[in-house]
Amino acid sequence: MPRPGDEAAAETAAPVETAATAATAETTDAVGAVGAVAERAAEPAAGSAAEDAKARLRAHWAAAPAPVPPWYRRVSPRLWKVAGGAVAAVTAIVVLAAVLGPDDPARYRLDVQQQVGDLTRDPDTSGAYAAQNTEMFPDTLGYIRFREHFVAGYRLPGSKDADFVVVGATGAFASPVRELDDLLGGVDPALHPDAAGDPHAPAAYTAFPPGPLGGALKCTAQPNGNRDVTAICAWADSTTVGSVTDLNQGPQNLDLAALAERTRTVRAAMTRRVDG
Repeated sequence: MPRPGDEAAAETAAPVETAATAATAETTDAVGAVGAVAERAAEPAAGSAAEDAKARLRAHWAAAPAPVPPWYRRVSPRLWKVAGGAVAAVTAIVVLAAVLGPDDPARYRLDVQQQVGDLTRDPDTSGAYAAQNTEMFPDTLGYIRFREHFVAGYRLPGSKDADFVVVGATGAFASPVRELDDLLGGVDPALHPDAAGDPHAPAAYTAFPPGPLGGALKCTAQPNGNRDVTAICAWADSTTVGSVTDLNQGPQNLDLAALAERTRTVRAAMTRRVDG
């Protein structure tokens, strides 16, 4: 049974609980109001940021593109100097070529003649000259530099047999002296490292003036296998090579100077300018 005074305490506690409950409700309402205000404030802020992004994008696409500088403004000065030097070098080469004339590898050609001075061509009835031509200039890659070539015999007046054999070729020769030495039998013996002091070494080739056609002219006496020698002279330039062998000269009547003169005459008679 309630004691006296409990009702008074209950009455006092009830107003306190009511006041606390009211305070809690007010606090909850205040927090809710603040959240609502924050949400309402955030919505315009988000909308404003989106609008700003759209505006910036529209401004970017509406703006004119930045001008691209021409290529010559993007090249460094150093590269300009290098390119200028190269152009100057090429120009100098072109001017020099124009002054000196074209370097035509087919500037001259050799045409075999029926008559060369007092010499008459020997008819090749046996095919011996044709066979020698094929042997000297085989149709292989190593001899592709020889575009035209021939071997022909020539007689002096009154002779029944050939007195001279002429070999000629037209082509493009990077080393005319080497071609000349090959016609004489190989590298000049004077250039062989063991030739000096060797009494059995072949005689060195003898150089003679080549004449108005230029190039080089050398002569020598070659062993012919019969304990004898045969006199031969050869010439060469960048487009023609040839040789003249004197079948009448031997150890007793060897005259290389006379054969060199004969060779210049044969060369001049057979050489034709083909570039006008």
